[in-house]
Amino acid sequence: MLLQWLVWLNFLNLASADWQFLTRPELSPPKLNITVPASQTAAGYIFISPKEQLGYVGPEQPAPYIYREDGELIWSGVGYYNGYVVDFGVVHVNGTPVLRAFQGTRVNGLPTFGYHTILDNHYQTVNVVHAASHKIALVHEFQVVDGGSALIEVGPPILKDLSAFGGDEEQKWITSAGFQEIDLATGELLFEWYMLDHISPGFSYLRLDPDLPTLARSPSDAWTGAWINSIDKDDEGNYLVSFRFLSAIYKINGTSGEIMWQLGGKNGSDFEIPPNLEFRFQHDARMRYRSPDGSIEHISLFDNANADMQPDHYSGLPSKVRCIELNHKTKSISEIWTFTAPDNLIAASQGNVQTLPNGNVFANWGVAGAVTEFSSEGAVLFHAYLDSEPNTLVHSYRGFRSNWTGLSSEEPAILALRNQEGVVSVWVSWNGDTETRDWAFHLEDQSGLNVNSLGSQTRDGFETRFEIRMSGSLKELQEYSVVAEALDSSGASIGRTRPTQIQDDTLYRAQINKLSSQKVQKADYQQSRMEL
Repeated sequence: MLLQWLVWLNFLNLASADWQFLTRPELSPPKLNITVPASQTAAGYIFISPKEQLGYVGPEQPAPYIYREDGELIWSGVGYYNGYVVDFGVVHVNGTPVLRAFQGTRVNGLPTFGYHTILDNHYQTVNVVHAASHKIALVHEFQVVDGGSALIEVGPPILKDLSAFGGDEEQKWITSAGFQEIDLATGELLFEWYMLDHISPGFSYLRLDPDLPTLARSPSDAWTGAWINSIDKDDEGNYLVSFRFLSAIYKINGTSGEIMWQLGGKNGSDFEIPPNLEFRFQHDARMRYRSPDGSIEHISLFDNANADMQPDHYSGLPSKVRCIELNHKTKSISEIWTFTAPDNLIAASQGNVQTLPNGNVFANWGVAGAVTEFSSEGAVLFHAYLDSEPNTLVHSYRGFRSNWTGLSSEEPAILALRNQEGVVSVWVSWNGDTETRDWAFHLEDQSGLNVNSLGSQTRDGFETRFEIRMSGSLKELQEYSVVAEALDSSGASIGRTRPTQIQDDTLYRAQINKLSSQKVQKADYQQSRMEL
């Protein structure tokens, strides 16, 4: 009964669109709740893919989004990506920045099968990356290597006797956690590796539990005993792989596939881990440095410290992002930096950490539904919840800050309204565009000739408003059309709306007042936060 209510409430949430933009009423992105306004942050926009998940109330429109750090929308990916969309951000393919995201379908809650889609800076699809050798890509990873290949997660269900791991006679399906390296130009399989060839599932912290969706009784509910959630590659061609339910990170030889070393895990770590650096159910392990002789390595990781699958996985400790040094001579590790989640947030699943070009660190807190930017010393420079309130109702598997130049292939949207006092207000927006600095407004007659320049307005967020008093009745004004022209920082024209007729504002009046009030409240709130 509870599940039925959750599904019904989620349906209502998705169906009741929040009218945020007069020019684009069909778009209803999550509203970032910024509790620490940006100060001394790195350049770039914020990339997230907020979504719903069983047990949580998701956003009205789960999709990939690009935001400014003040919470203003840059791009809504509604209609560009479909299905279950995660891991949205910028990667560089052959030196060119592009967008990538996974999209797929959930089966019995877990796992998620699908493919990876790459968009160019016009938001047009330029590549779809599938797994090779009759496998299906899984959700957790798409890491570009040297601009020409990608590391992706795969995990086919395998029939196996699981009695040694607590399985009954009907529990005999396990996911063979693995990964592939795929050539992005040709789709050729460059490397392939599977856990069951090297690691016993008995080292998993995820028990064969009849109350979990992974019952191991059919291929669609195979036991996900290991769960790969990140793959990276070092300068020698070896792979760094994070296994969530082993609570361990492995280095794998890029030629033989043999395990080179193990950090963490119940079956014995190759490195002594001091209590202050213990991690559990981690995500997003990345190579950051390797000394010339290979004796020293630096890796970053997202330390969940908790998991949401079984009661004993939940420590109650706040999640952290870490960077650690591995000393292969002494078989020890030491802390480079550790930053704890603001408000002691607990990410019982998902999450990632990104080191930025200026030395700052960007963290996405997974299911806790927030993002943070830290200075290199750990000061919180920016913090936002991915919803209009500080809660965990909206969350993103990963989140990033990146530079991006968006040249939208959409037509800019425009709306022109006249009120009872004779003031004409024009609203204009351009989903995905990052280059418009000013909007110039023109009046055209029915022949399409430019009759008069109405003026210009500096772009103000996703949707810009321009006002001008115009004499004449509404009927007389409707002999003309209004056009908005996008101008870049040099004053060059880069886009133009179609002509739109001026309308009476009666039907829009209440929404105009509501949006105006919200904008004032937002500005007042952010100013008060800056003064604290």
